[in-house]
Amino acid sequence: MATEPTYEELHLKLIQLEKEVTTHQEAMAGMEEKVTRYSSLVDEAHDLIHSVSPDGTFLYVNRAWRQTLGYSDEDLKEISLMDIVDQSCRNKCRTIFISLLKGEELDRNETIFVAKDGRRIMVEGRCSTKQKDGKTIAMVGFFRDITDRSKNEQALRESEKRYRDLFENAHDLIQIVQPDGTLLYVNRAWRHTFGYSKEETRQLSIFDLISPECQKHCQQTFKRVLAAEKVNYIDTTFVAKDGRNILIEGNAICKFQDGAPLYTQCIFRDVTDKKKMEEELLKAQKLESVGVFAGGIAHDFNNLLTAILGNISVAKLYLNPKDKVLNRLNDTEKATLRARGLTQQLLTFAKGGAPIKKKTSITELIRDSSSFPLRGSNVKCEFRLADDLRPIEVDEGQLSQVIQNLVINGAEAMPTGGITSVSANNITLSKQEFSALPAGEYVQITVADQGIGISEEDLSKIFDPYFSSKETGSGLGLAICYSIIKKHDGLITVSSKVSGGTTFSIYLPATTHKTPEKEQANDTEPMGGGKILVMDDDEMVQRIACEMLSHLGCASEIARDGREAIDLYRQALMTDEPFEAVLMDLTIRGGMGGKETIKRLSAIDPTVKAVVSSGYANDPIMADFRKYGFCGVAPKPYNLQELRAALSGILVHELA
Repeated sequence: MATEPTYEELHLKLIQLEKEVTTHQEAMAGMEEKVTRYSSLVDEAHDLIHSVSPDGTFLYVNRAWRQTLGYSDEDLKEISLMDIVDQSCRNKCRTIFISLLKGEELDRNETIFVAKDGRRIMVEGRCSTKQKDGKTIAMVGFFRDITDRSKNEQALRESEKRYRDLFENAHDLIQIVQPDGTLLYVNRAWRHTFGYSKEETRQLSIFDLISPECQKHCQQTFKRVLAAEKVNYIDTTFVAKDGRNILIEGNAICKFQDGAPLYTQCIFRDVTDKKKMEEELLKAQKLESVGVFAGGIAHDFNNLLTAILGNISVAKLYLNPKDKVLNRLNDTEKATLRARGLTQQLLTFAKGGAPIKKKTSITELIRDSSSFPLRGSNVKCEFRLADDLRPIEVDEGQLSQVIQNLVINGAEAMPTGGITSVSANNITLSKQEFSALPAGEYVQITVADQGIGISEEDLSKIFDPYFSSKETGSGLGLAICYSIIKKHDGLITVSSKVSGGTTFSIYLPATTHKTPEKEQANDTEPMGGGKILVMDDDEMVQRIACEMLSHLGCASEIARDGREAIDLYRQALMTDEPFEAVLMDLTIRGGMGGKETIKRLSAIDPTVKAVVSSGYANDPIMADFRKYGFCGVAPKPYNLQELRAALSGILVHELA
């Protein structure tokens, strides 16, 4: 039978039990303190922390979570995890959630939560599962709000894209070059201009592109660019992949890192066309200066030729037709007329230039214009000219210049000699043959050589101003031909093959009127009576004009400028012997010329008959003289026959 514990034993057990209870209570208190500290730490964390059950029900969220997403404890009882996930991320989140419930470990991921007020919050986080007895009882997630960071990264990406687009789509040529000259990056305009692909540029150095004659200068410039972070002006020549020279200008600057050059940034412009335009502008300015100079020379030269031609034509009248001297004078007259053609070429460079057209048969003009430039050369000229060529209205001097230019071009294309064929025929063009010409009757003139021919590439540019395939060529000859024919309402074309010769074809509209028969016996006979006022500032022209008028049976008086002419004309009106006509020079140095004088004379006498004369045969007034109040025109130099024709045209009714 068991013995009852003594009082002392019970007391000792009680004391021991009290100690154990105290120890347990102290342990529980410590545990509660730890739990409190942990809970406080989690709740005060800046990260968003939540714990959800396997079905997605929220078990716990911390303060940062609630503040960021705006859901209350009551809200959390009504929603689950997928309710706060943005629609765009739900499929991904379901997959992750299922993997976590299986106990798989996943690296951090990004997703988008939807706050109570609809804001989209981008978060980055890690998730883990809590298990008990081998079963998952909760999923805990730690998230960080990266909305601002994401926005900044997006802004940075967009900024980089804008910069890249700007860089790539800029019209300027942009290149980034490493200190050794290797191309690091070039934009689309650069690749398009120089003809290289992206892959090819990776193998290129800047020195592979620089023109050989610019290499030394550019190496020095490149060293200067690498020496300091400042803008340097660049002006040089690159060579494209296809061998073309590209003139560029722009700026280059070097970027440094830790005091060492990192790369150079260059922004260039292709100024090839700009330079060409500047050169053409300079040529045009020079041409304008030459034009003014040439016009002055031609004016003075034509005054001299007027005196020469006039004296020859008068001198011939005093000779017996069988006199040998007459032949010499005829040859001299022909040579003088050729000299007149040279002044026409000078006047091509002067201002103005409408052709002074007259009806003519061009057979003799074609022969003379073609034969003259080939004298003394090893090129023979063969003619095939139709006998019944239709008459055309042309400026004989200008058309002669066109034919001479074409013949000279053909001769230069045959340095070892050959044959130039010149032909002329009547043709009828339909609407379909040339869009630039209306249908109708034309005279076709062709000039063909057996020379080296013209390449297909050059053929399209053959009539462009300043284009020349010859090293010493001015590039103006064919451009002038084109301009002259166009002003005659015609067309000039070219066909050629390399080593197969070249053929130029000219189409000029035929006139329906017959060409006037040339006067033979009576073209120098007196017209009878009349008094003519001669206004000219050149004494030689004054004398020969009066001499020729005297032979034509006309009295004459001289005026040195417009004011004197007006005074003399006004005085003559007050008498019984007014002037029948006025022959006036268009240009009077230092005085009133023909344009202003005819206005004032017309105010005094509306029936005034005036013939305009000028050494500037290409002056627009000469081509359209009636518009300015004149009744006739006598371009200098003129001979006796031409003066008679100009005057008889306006005095014929008085002299009939």
